[in-house]
Amino acid sequence: MERIRIQRLEKELLKFINNIVNYKLRDKNLEWVSISAVKLSNDISRAKIYFTFLGKKSPQDILETLTKSSGFIKKEIAAAKFLRQIPELIFLPDELEKNAQNLDKIFAKIHAEKEK
Repeated sequence: MERIRIQRLEKELLKFINNIVNYKLRDKNLEWVSISAVKLSNDISRAKIYFTFLGKKSPQDILETLTKSSGFIKKEIAAAKFLRQIPELIFLPDELEKNAQNLDKIFAKIHAEKEK
């Protein structure tokens, strides 16, 4: 039962933080940045927030900007009052997209070799 509650909170936080990043934070480094997943610890003390992005920006620059903005994001979460305890926010680049692109390249290479 507790896990269901945590999953619901993860979905709510995903929508909420995406909204903050896209509409309330006015930073050039955060253009084309999207929050792809939120994973809460069982005690809701930590939230791992995975982000994806388009463009030529480095993930490190985006990570720095999000980390600097975490105080504002936590304040917004507190104001929304859907969590009693505000978790520590840990931002991480989502490697899923990069891994998918690498797999596509490998499959294309295999396909090209088969046609030879």
